[in-house]
Amino acid sequence: MKEHIYTIPINEAFEQDSFCPFCYIREKLERDAVEYTLGPAMMEPDFRIMTNEKGFCQKHMRDLHGLRNALSLSLIAETHLRSVDEFFEGIICPEKKSLFKKEKSKKATAVEKLKKLSNSCAVCDKIENTFSAYLDTFVFMLKTEKGFTERVLEKDGFCMEHFALIAERAYDKLSDAEFEKFFVPIAKKQKERVEKYTSDIKCFADSFDYRNAGKPLAVPKDTLLKTGYLLNGEFEPKF
Repeated sequence: MKEHIYTIPINEAFEQDSFCPFCYIREKLERDAVEYTLGPAMMEPDFRIMTNEKGFCQKHMRDLHGLRNALSLSLIAETHLRSVDEFFEGIICPEKKSLFKKEKSKKATAVEKLKKLSNSCAVCDKIENTFSAYLDTFVFMLKTEKGFTERVLEKDGFCMEHFALIAERAYDKLSDAEFEKFFVPIAKKQKERVEKYTSDIKCFADSFDYRNAGKPLAVPKDTLLKTGYLLNGEFEPKF
């Protein structure tokens, strides 16, 4: 299949020596989205409207600060704060009681909007939208790109968070026959990975037993960290 804008990052991810190809994809998406926000996005009216409305979560505000582009970030923060300020009118201003009991009050509406705002982030939305498209493309590549399933099986597998997502997409978008042919082998490989880490983490835990004191560790020292990767995706450990 001829490469297009969504297949290129997926092919690139499966060329990397990463714990989970989709963790690699997501990390790159996040990095690119943060850089885009204070770069090209400053000249994109549609995205500026989104940042004005949604703002950023704590993590991505911290990441944006890390780029040290004070002017761009301050301009975005100013316009977002103006948007936030508009919500207070519905909370502060007195309102007349409605004759219609079921009609929602302005205060209730304003409070709901503020709650929604506190859980919104323009960068998160940009990442999620693109990542969702990559999941669909991955499944499409399984059934259309010759040899792609074999390439996937050459890797060790995925973290469970991302495996669950691709399993859901595969189940939704593949026929029963296609699911058996293209996805079940991947599921079997993932099962092997889970069983390996189940055995390894048991061995790691057993090493703390006083009866095993002084014995060499039979599994890698980073077994606990890698088990965390398997369960929750790759993360930066705090040592």
